[in-house]
Amino acid sequence: MDYLARLKENEEFEYWLGADKEQILYVEKELNIKLPKQYKFFLSQCGMCNFGDVSILGIAKDENTVNYSVVDVTKHLRNKINLSNDLIVLNYEIGEYLTLYKVSAEQELEDNPIYGAEIKYDGAEKIVLGKKEKIFSSFEDFFEDFIELGS
Repeated sequence: MDYLARLKENEEFEYWLGADKEQILYVEKELNIKLPKQYKFFLSQCGMCNFGDVSILGIAKDENTVNYSVVDVTKHLRNKINLSNDLIVLNYEIGEYLTLYKVSAEQELEDNPIYGAEIKYDGAEKIVLGKKEKIFSSFEDFFEDFIELGS
């Protein structure tokens, strides 16, 4: 799939420069995982993208700076709610909902399912992750839904 071509169809979408191999390797090293090929391809084409208040986290890169939102948010939630190491965060609606991508620690897979989980707060205002539910079979299905949402 040509992610960039799909994003360019609508001027409302914001996206960044594609990430290079070193930047993608940095994400894997920082999170101690192997990213699926489909997500790596997305990162290499547009790094990260937004439509309104919906985003797909990744690597926001321009001529001068590189920001690893997928690393920052995933690490934050691994610490805060003990998020499993075989998941990365693709979208975080603060206080409401998480979109999670299944990853592997050992091998680079072609693709993997996408899960959604509600975020709740216990009595002590501690974040609690609700039950995870499979919402898409692949990154491509997730991206198609993102495009439809924005159109």
